Amino acid sequence: MSFLFGSRSSKTFKPKKNIPEGSHQYELLKHAEATLGSGNLRMAVMLPDGEDLNEWVAVNTVDFFNQINMLYGTITDFCTEESCPLMSAGPKYEYHWADGTNIKKPIKCSAPKYIDYLMTWVQDQLDDETLFPSKIGVLLLNFFCACFFFV
Repeated sequence: MSFLFGSRSSKTFKPKKNIPEGSHQYELLKHAEATLGSGNLRMAVMLPDGEDLNEWVAVNTVDFFNQINMLYGTITDFCTEESCPLMSAGPKYEYHWADGTNIKKPIKCSAPKYIDYLMTWVQDQLDDETLFPSKIGVLLLNFFCACFFFV
């Protein structure tokens, strides 16, 4: 994908995490996509009967991450280090980055850098096999939902 979006270090777009076709998670994703198109948001996020809550949250977390990646990829040319020197929500709120591991003390950074840190952190969480097993049939940990509250 670097031919489309540049190298990983120069752009924020991250590769999509795929759910294997034919897997139970894939069927949950298809269910989520079908209900999202219904116009009923309450129905779209409701846990389907007989489904595991952790698995449902996992599938929707991955899908949401992929959608955010695509959306942000459309604005990377407009939000640059120069045009967005600060991650903020208006003049009263400024965001500083800290992940608690690599960067323990919050740092001031540009909006693109903040988003890059954030998307990398989320991708690392999704790639962590102890939090999000990729093998079909491996049970998600009971604290899965609590962990993904932060994602």
